[in-house]
Amino acid sequence: MAKKKLKITVSTLAVLYGINNYIDSLVETNNTKTNGKYFNWEYGKIFYKVAGEGKPVLLIHDLNVFSSENEWTELCAELSKNYKVYLIDLLGCGRSDKPALTYTNFLYVQLITDFIKKIIKEPVIIAATGMSSTFVLKADSLEPNLMNKIFIINPPSLQSLRKEATRYSKLLEQFFNLPVIGKACYYYATRKENAEYYLSEKCFFNPFQLREATVKSAYLAAHQGKGNGKHLYASLKANYLNVNITNTANETHTAKILISGEEEPGAVEIAREYQNLYESISIKMIKATKKLPQLEAPEKVYSIINETVNEQC
Repeated sequence: MAKKKLKITVSTLAVLYGINNYIDSLVETNNTKTNGKYFNWEYGKIFYKVAGEGKPVLLIHDLNVFSSENEWTELCAELSKNYKVYLIDLLGCGRSDKPALTYTNFLYVQLITDFIKKIIKEPVIIAATGMSSTFVLKADSLEPNLMNKIFIINPPSLQSLRKEATRYSKLLEQFFNLPVIGKACYYYATRKENAEYYLSEKCFFNPFQLREATVKSAYLAAHQGKGNGKHLYASLKANYLNVNITNTANETHTAKILISGEEEPGAVEIAREYQNLYESISIKMIKATKKLPQLEAPEKVYSIINETVNEQC
């Protein structure tokens, strides 16, 4: 009986291993080369692009395995007409390296500060989405002279940032980090149907605006690196990326602007939280958008950034 169970287990692992390799081969076949550069950071190579000339602007995508610098494609086209725009794939995302480690908030705080110091080399205007907003705010509190202005787009609620790792979440992390089964489950969780569902239901107010190219980009972002995005996925599931930003809220005077999609669940309440936390923060609501207004209404996001930069010069 024991031999039979062992045989079934080995056979199942062999099938999953074959499926994983097949998916890897499909991703490599469909992956298109994109002009860009790499920053050789101490924890891995970081993919980034540069476009335009002028004051430097750094755009940081949300921290999600479906996310990459492609989140900013529409906005970059506008910004690069008047600014020098830097687009970055965070560690564990897109074309950047996806090392097998525990991903934490402070890892990304260090990445952002190092990228500004070593690549941009001057104070920068910065825009970040979702969880990545917290990295920027934390980095600003630690290195107050690196950023001129901060735009945070649909940041997470302060309450959600207080969630800590639990025994269950740590077990979940360990499961996804398993070499064959964990990778197979990660690939199932990030299949194309789920990428499309995430974008159409969570990110876009009008799903008919969602392009097939955006879905394909999200799918490829999660699968590049032969499934090693599972390590970031596991860390997110374990709540290792959460950090309390309230204790350093008013340590700098960097101008902060919160941009919300008016249809994003809890947008008004979250904006109020950040207003209570940062006394001088400005709130800008964009109608008929949700989590990613830079894709749904790039011209409106551009207008907010451009007008704010010019009026405060």
